[in-house]
Amino acid sequence: MRNFFENSILKLQKERGIFHSEDDLKLSLGFIIKELYPELEIRLEKPINIDMIDIYGNKSIVRAPIDIIISDENGKTIPIELKYKTKKLKTEFNGESYNLTNHGATDIGRYSFRKDIYRIEQYLSKKENSDFGIIFILTNEDNYIKNNVGEKETFDKHFTCHQNSVIKKEYKGWNYSKIDNSKYIKEDNIWKYINQNKKHWTYSGDKSYKLELKNDYPIIWKEYSELNNSEFKFCLIKIHKTE
Repeated sequence: MRNFFENSILKLQKERGIFHSEDDLKLSLGFIIKELYPELEIRLEKPINIDMIDIYGNKSIVRAPIDIIISDENGKTIPIELKYKTKKLKTEFNGESYNLTNHGATDIGRYSFRKDIYRIEQYLSKKENSDFGIIFILTNEDNYIKNNVGEKETFDKHFTCHQNSVIKKEYKGWNYSKIDNSKYIKEDNIWKYINQNKKHWTYSGDKSYKLELKNDYPIIWKEYSELNNSEFKFCLIKIHKTE
């Protein structure tokens, strides 16, 4: 199964240059893998338990789905996480109309890329029958690819994923030096809304996790398709089990 995913992406590129949604991408990729490798079992959205630690140091077990889990005849499994981040686009492909929404919020998008890597690492650490996993990101949003926020004092500077960058295993978190001081105030070492007993959105929920990784991950974006002056690129990250 060493090159099964690369082969599947090549076939997917030939058949589908664009997708309506992340679910559309997920289903299409699942069908392609099954078509090329009928001996493999494919599960979509399989929930697993993930060990998480928040910025306060609190540990918890979070029930979360893995987008695709591949199993071979020997019981070996490969977890796959997908991301499909788009900017607004109306176009046609093979006679079908597409109207993509503008997802925006690229700061949260960058954080979510790291979180997907963390989740795959956690999956591999618990599964004796898994040696590697895959992150596949497809986007027509240049802001992810060309914008090196790591060189700027942006709120998400530590989560940059631009071309030829490296996602470092050390977790530096959100860059609170760029927080909006007209809206937030720091009390008891926590940023809160001014005149409200409400924490900043990075102090609760799934944006508050401390995502320490086991390895560094180089980021390489490659061409996927070009439609109506909008270029789609993809990033493929292979994550190997670390003892």
